[in-house]
Amino acid sequence: MTVIKYIFLIGFLIVISCNSSKQETDKNSLETENFINNNLNSHPGKPFFTFDAVDYYKNDIDENTAMNLLNYRPTSLDSIRYNLIIDETSENISNEYFINNLTKAGFNKTEIKSEDFQKLAALFSEQHQREEIYFACIPIFRDILVFKKNEKVIGVAKICFGCNRNKIIASKSNTSNFGQGKDYELLSLILNNYKNKN
Repeated sequence: MTVIKYIFLIGFLIVISCNSSKQETDKNSLETENFINNNLNSHPGKPFFTFDAVDYYKNDIDENTAMNLLNYRPTSLDSIRYNLIIDETSENISNEYFINNLTKAGFNKTEIKSEDFQKLAALFSEQHQREEIYFACIPIFRDILVFKKNEKVIGVAKICFGCNRNKIIASKSNTSNFGQGKDYELLSLILNNYKNKN
């Protein structure tokens, strides 16, 4: 009888612990959501892209491997990795070859939910000059957003959260003020919901 009571007590404590942990997670999620909503520009300018889908590509390449690509690219796959992860030049994003290269280079794809489109549209829009913070380092673009309209790629945003740098490709808008203020912090919080879903 004592063993049964002991097992029941352990089970009860586990349930309470799980419920408490879930409540704490829900509270943190709500606080994060409020922080994002309170800090997004409520009157953004012209959007960089008019999109109906966004794919998020994430690559966890370590810094040493990425930096080796600067000087040493013995295979065509290494050249693809260099172009996507290190190079700041514009790629031809309008063909399927670009998307296939993301997968070849080790990027994992997650689809962004439509409920986050408005937040991304507010971030990726023309902004007034604000405080700009970036670090003097070589950017490693581990996070890439692919914007689509009618299943066609219309734009790409390559992001380096370590250096607070970006490369926005194929926008006709003025993208020069992206990344100022809290843009990187807000974008990171939005994307955190997708980082462990691969």
